[in-house]
Amino acid sequence: MAREIIAEVYPWESRVAIVEGGRLAEVFWADQDENVGNIYKGKVKDIIPGLSCAFVDIGMSKNAFLYAGDIIQPGARRGGNIYDLVKSGQDILVQVKKEAFSEKGARVTGDITIPGHFLVLFPFQTEVSISRKITGDGRREYLRKLMEKNKPEQVGIILRTACLDAEDSEILQELQDLLKVWGEVKERYQNGRAPMLIYEDIDVLERTLRDYLDADIKQVIINNLKLKEKIENYISTKKTNVHFAVHFEGGDLFEKNGLEKDIRRALRRKVWLRNGGYLIFDQTEAMTVIDVNSGKFTGKDNFEETIFRLNLEAAVEIPRQLRLRSIGGIILIDFIDMKDKENEEQVINTLKSELEKDKAHTRIIGMTGLGFLEMTRKKSRYGISEFFTDECPTCNGRGRTLNMFAMGCEIKRKLANMGYVENPIIICEAHPEVLQHIKDDTKNLEYIRKRTGKEIKLVANPQLASGLYNISTAEIDY
Repeated sequence: MAREIIAEVYPWESRVAIVEGGRLAEVFWADQDENVGNIYKGKVKDIIPGLSCAFVDIGMSKNAFLYAGDIIQPGARRGGNIYDLVKSGQDILVQVKKEAFSEKGARVTGDITIPGHFLVLFPFQTEVSISRKITGDGRREYLRKLMEKNKPEQVGIILRTACLDAEDSEILQELQDLLKVWGEVKERYQNGRAPMLIYEDIDVLERTLRDYLDADIKQVIINNLKLKEKIENYISTKKTNVHFAVHFEGGDLFEKNGLEKDIRRALRRKVWLRNGGYLIFDQTEAMTVIDVNSGKFTGKDNFEETIFRLNLEAAVEIPRQLRLRSIGGIILIDFIDMKDKENEEQVINTLKSELEKDKAHTRIIGMTGLGFLEMTRKKSRYGISEFFTDECPTCNGRGRTLNMFAMGCEIKRKLANMGYVENPIIICEAHPEVLQHIKDDTKNLEYIRKRTGKEIKLVANPQLASGLYNISTAEIDY
């Protein structure tokens, strides 16, 4: 399937969209304080035996959360008693696996991973694993023997899907590169003083290219000329046969390509299917339930065929929505009941086929006794709902309201791309709380003024809902 990568980079945030077959499939965010993948020398501050966890100072405003099952100690049983694994005040090597968000500190792990394009290095493991998407037994066995022959005994390796068509020299060269990075991490840990950053992972754009660098990429569009050159240099160093165009394009790329509408739709509970049916997404702390409904779809054939076609389209759309919304954990899908077991099997096979496009690990368990399809999906980042919205204070969290940070970022993007207007003054009218968020960001507000060459006038209007704003170039009579 043809794939495009569309990237917007601003001083306050970076956004990268994966577009497959002309539709938004995934979107990644990062602000200037992104930390996922970074490795720190931390110091254990508090141990909470009742929760089997420890809080670790890694130099952030909030201490990071370290679960006992994520602590790696030579000779110690993983997930054992927290007091047997760490002591208060000790130094510890950890990696951020989930970003700090709202009132929660970052989640960290002691099971370090150093990813590359072909391989993922696990310094504290010893096994060789192979991507489940490499299906040929001959190729799998060849790759396993190649790694077992060339890797040090004390490290583990995952061979990624990109190894399917890679040359041995490319794979082995990356192995040496990753081992070199690990050697540098160990040296900095020995010589550094906690808390300190030891290893900084690549940014969200390079990380996306690393994970999606294959023959399906047709082009990359970016709104930053310097980063366009950086991407071209990055591709040239990978010595890959993958070729695609990298284009610079000014302006609000997500808006131009209709991606903003797709993102906003992903915040809704209901998702319409092309045939007139619809999906309902209900997320709880424990799991996500997806309900398939016939809606306006009545079909022209018999009832069983109508239901089969509806479930088949749902089986294609659900994996896309899981990626777009970054839904993880336990997932229950309530397909409309089918009497024909062959039809049911075909729907499940279609779901499996679409899930193969997902970089996150997924597993289909099967049908429950009540007729739900049960599956799991690994989640490593916050989704659209968590990024864009907050719990509604009026209904005590049963609903969600637009996040002030996300709204502020959206307004700054709009203002930053209005240099084309003739009027020297750009007026932004919004709710006072939203405008205060923008006013507090003096550095990026000045960046917008310099980029556009315009005066930015912020006008507070308490009558506007927090999710609404007006941008104009004419004076407003108040």
